[in-house]
Amino acid sequence: MARSGLLLQLDTVEYGDAWELQKALLEARISDTIEDCLVLLQHPPTFTYGRRYKEGALISNRDYYEKNGFAVYKTDRGGLATYHGPGQAVGYSVIKMSAYTGDYYQYLRMLEEVMIRTLSGFDIEAERREGYTGVWVNGEKIGFIGVRMALGYTMHGFSLNVNNDTSPFRLITPCGIQGIRVASLQTVAKKNVSVKAVYREITKCYSDVFQVQMTAIGIKAMMQRLGVINNMVKV
Repeated sequence: MARSGLLLQLDTVEYGDAWELQKALLEARISDTIEDCLVLLQHPPTFTYGRRYKEGALISNRDYYEKNGFAVYKTDRGGLATYHGPGQAVGYSVIKMSAYTGDYYQYLRMLEEVMIRTLSGFDIEAERREGYTGVWVNGEKIGFIGVRMALGYTMHGFSLNVNNDTSPFRLITPCGIQGIRVASLQTVAKKNVSVKAVYREITKCYSDVFQVQMTAIGIKAMMQRLGVINNMVKV
């Protein structure tokens, strides 16, 4: 593996803070002051939707969601509406895409492959579904993808349900797919699975799929690399 990358593993980070971190990472990567990096974290209960999705298409209005404890963000990623919450492993991949593939859709397939291999590590057989992005198990969606491209560099990424409550997905139309059913790794495996165990498997599978040697970095060291005096995320 000739390529090298940074792995930043965090705990639960508010979505807006994580988004600002991604922007800083993207700017630093474009200016070539940091290597490609993968951020693994969780979010508090949050609904997000992509840049082309209209807020009026949400099942309920923003006030309803926020009064019930959900943050709501319109983002600059592709894709439609999704949910993030504790117990879901989220991976933000900030890389120069051409170092791995010249095809955006192949990049999406690579992210899917990371999730498929991760699930296989827990003896779960996952699959793609023609015409859709993401990963399914037994007809239920378990892995989600939403990406932004900027000047040939990527941000945002994927989310994999681990031991999270999946009922909030019923408050939106996930990925714009009517009648979709959503699963988690823990319910499929019928045993307790920790997010940190899934982080380890994701890191291994990401390294294999992207053929990159990952080096762990702490948040303070990353802030120094970015030239930020104080942490921009609360962890």
